[in-house]
Amino acid sequence: MAELRINAKWMAAASGRPEVSATAALLDICVDKLCLTRNQDTWAETVRDNVFASAYPLAMWFVASWWRLSHEPLPTQPPSHDWRMVHELGAANHGFVWPRVVFVPDGEAIFVWAEAAMKPDQSVQYLQALEEPGLIPLDGFQLGVQRFVQCVLARLNAKQLAGTNLGQLWAVLQEDLADPESVRRRKLEAELGFDPEECPEHALNAALQWEGLVGAAALSELAPAIAASGYSPELAILGQFASASGIVGAPAVSPGSIEHRDQGAPWERAVHDAHALRRVLGNVSAPISNRDLHEVLGLRHADLDNWSAPEERSPVAVAMPIQGHRLKFVPRKRNVVGRRFELARFLGEYMRPVADKERWLVSTDLGTAPQKYQRAFAAEFLCPFDALKSFLNGDFSSYARAEAAEQFEVSEQLVTSLLLNNGCIHQHGSWGFPYQIGAQTRP
Repeated sequence: MAELRINAKWMAAASGRPEVSATAALLDICVDKLCLTRNQDTWAETVRDNVFASAYPLAMWFVASWWRLSHEPLPTQPPSHDWRMVHELGAANHGFVWPRVVFVPDGEAIFVWAEAAMKPDQSVQYLQALEEPGLIPLDGFQLGVQRFVQCVLARLNAKQLAGTNLGQLWAVLQEDLADPESVRRRKLEAELGFDPEECPEHALNAALQWEGLVGAAALSELAPAIAASGYSPELAILGQFASASGIVGAPAVSPGSIEHRDQGAPWERAVHDAHALRRVLGNVSAPISNRDLHEVLGLRHADLDNWSAPEERSPVAVAMPIQGHRLKFVPRKRNVVGRRFELARFLGEYMRPVADKERWLVSTDLGTAPQKYQRAFAAEFLCPFDALKSFLNGDFSSYARAEAAEQFEVSEQLVTSLLLNNGCIHQHGSWGFPYQIGAQTRP
């Protein structure tokens, strides 16, 4: 995984507020060996890795955005202006031209997108782009920000400017980080899309009450998915899931049935676990029938045939533990292939090793680490890549992919994704941003 480094070489400045001019610097922002601030100064006609700006507004933006930068995932819909102001580096603004960088957390790491920004009317033309998103461990990202902020605060102290808003905001953040209950509340606020202390108190308390029923890890999946879909931050919709009739099953396996991989990205751990479970089931590469999938989850075929998902589109699907090591599943997919993939995702989430054994199993459309694990597990469990490659026998045409999808009873999109992810076919064009960023963000 990558490392975030933000360095400042202090410079003299004659204008601006005292804290802004005192922290004027040549700044460079690097993700591992790639310098995101490499730029062409059109006035000076030079190319360099650092840019002249003030470190103060950048530090203020990082501190003010700390909780949401760390815990608010990318929504499934185009992000709002409010979301972008917290996750796009350009929101540091203050009259400076910043590189086009987006930070997105997934619960384990921070993904970094960066594009070149070369506009003829800008004095600074940023030249660097990440060919694919950078991946920084969450604690490493926070450490990189902490070092930068402390460097800026030290500069302010040296200039006899210790009582700034940045110092006060940083002190409040340190108090919150030292208090487990404050961390719990700030994290949930961020997952619900709120800045610290901006979530209505009654709504936050109501959401927190669900933690005892669904589990802390499950709440971190439910809260952003439900809030991003426009539902109340009180998460009252969870009551509908809790009271739903559902489909009851007793899985025939357990997380302890297989040896898990401890290291690697979520999708790497998921592929390993899917292989391990197939070996336990005695089916290494053949297609998994619906009956076999239902049996491993302890579900009756007739119950699934009779289940009708609610007419209203749901932002989540859940499975909740009930007495006797059973689970009550409340799926949301209506079509046969979609339901099959959803059940395989539930199986993956059930097998995923976690400390909280009594949590709800949660399936959403978000890009958090557990959801990435689920999707990768379900894809590899239903359609093992080696078996897929053998079936295609070098023919990666759309016709062959459609035949493979029928063979393994998965979507053609899943087959295409497996081939893309394993380098068998290639997507034209660059990664780009996860959404259309448009113009430089301004408050």
